[in-house]
Amino acid sequence: MPPFDARAELGALSALYDSVDVLLRLDPERLMRVVPASSGWCAEQHLAHVTLANELVLRNIASLASGRGVLIVRGGVPHPKALQVLETGRIPRGEATAPRMVRPPEKVQRELLAQWLADGRRALGELLALDDAALAPSELKIPHQLLGPLDLPQWTRFGVVHTRHHLAIAEEVLGEASAERRGTPWLG
Repeated sequence: MPPFDARAELGALSALYDSVDVLLRLDPERLMRVVPASSGWCAEQHLAHVTLANELVLRNIASLASGRGVLIVRGGVPHPKALQVLETGRIPRGEATAPRMVRPPEKVQRELLAQWLADGRRALGELLALDDAALAPSELKIPHQLLGPLDLPQWTRFGVVHTRHHLAIAEEVLGEASAERRGTPWLG
C-alpha cells in the first residue's frame, strides 16, 4: 500500500471540520433528534463523537511527528481489514462500538462541543505548520484498538475516513428526520 499524503489528509480533515460547523448551525432541536432506523445516536452525538475521537487522533499524529509519546511502538503491521478501510475510505456500519472514552454523552452540551471543535482546529493548524519531514511515514507507529499499529500518514487517513463516516450518518439522520417532519405536520 502506498503511503498516504499526510498533509493532504490533514487538509481534508480541516475541510470536514467546516462541514461540522455547517451542521452545528442547524436547529438544535433537529440535531438532537434520534432516528432509530439510521442510528441510535442523534446527529449532534455523531458530531460530538468525531470531535472527541479526533482529539485522540490528532494527539497521536503530534506524538508521531515529534517521535515522543508513551504509546509509540516501532514497526508492526496494521490489521488487514484496517488497510482495506484506509484504502477504500469506507468503514462498514454496525461492526464496531465506539470506545467508552469517545462515546458522546446522552445530552451533548453545545458549549463543550464548540470547544472540542475549536481545540481540534487548533491542533490541526499546528500539525499543518510542520515541515514535510515531520509528516513522513516512518517505523514509528501507535496502535489503534481495532486497526492495529498505524504510522503518521495512516492516522491522518483514519481521521478523515472516520470523520466522513460519522458525518454521513449524521446527515442521514438529519435527512430522515426532515422526511418524518414533512410527513407529520404537527411536528413543525
